[in-house]
Amino acid sequence: MLLSCTGDNENKIVIGIIRPSLNHLPFDFGLAAKFLDRNDYIIKKFNSGWETNEALIAGKLDLAILPFTYIWLDVSKGKEVKIISFFERESDGIIARPGITTLAQLEGKKLGVLRGSTLDIFAEILLEDKKLNMEIIYFRTPMDMAAALKAKEVDALSYYVPSIFKFPGDYNIVYWYGDDHPLHPCCDIAVTDKALESKYNSLKNFMTGIKTATNELNNSPDTAFKAVEEFYSLYPPYSKYSLYQTKYILALDDTMKNFEYRSFNKMIEKGYVDKMVKLENVYYNLK
Repeated sequence: MLLSCTGDNENKIVIGIIRPSLNHLPFDFGLAAKFLDRNDYIIKKFNSGWETNEALIAGKLDLAILPFTYIWLDVSKGKEVKIISFFERESDGIIARPGITTLAQLEGKKLGVLRGSTLDIFAEILLEDKKLNMEIIYFRTPMDMAAALKAKEVDALSYYVPSIFKFPGDYNIVYWYGDDHPLHPCCDIAVTDKALESKYNSLKNFMTGIKTATNELNNSPDTAFKAVEEFYSLYPPYSKYSLYQTKYILALDDTMKNFEYRSFNKMIEKGYVDKMVKLENVYYNLK
């Protein structure tokens, strides 16, 4: 019996998700609606993108839903991982402390970001495009960021839904990255090269189930609102606010590859990486 159970586990896809993020809503919904068979997966939950990524490159996961910046960084370091689809779009913005109601008021102020994540790189692109001057303060976890804003250690955060809506009412969302970059990718679906070799058909089945779940949520807003309320303990109007700022679209279109490529160039400028990568080494199309 022990050998049988071990064998079964070896055939399952080990999936990593970021606990507080909305990026895995279609996966949660897909399991609940039985578009995906829960018995086919081992789910591991993490508190941040960098923790999820560390598990992925260490071979503890087959697949992860996480900010694309980590995967580009991995590939530049020779790690054997690939992006098989864009997934969660938009969803990130800037929330400021009480008294700050516009982006312009953040000139010269302190902005908290999650180091190495899309929240970091999108902020850098924003400052460049808007010609804003802000001091970037780096954090390792979203919880540390929220605590710093409440303690007035920073004036604003580059943050994500649904957590961006959980601050008191006198905190102000002053900008959404989607305003200037509609439908931009934030979190992608990434897999290890090893999983592509050993679990290819299982990965295809996963993508089929995710597509069905995503289409169902996109075609039925009421279903999506209820799913957010159930899986994230969000109540109206926060469920609607969150989904209004979040899109789920599966694809590997060239326009968004170029958006990610620009983001990677910003990572090079910041000194996170010193080696360019080729697009064909980052993406993989499941056939």
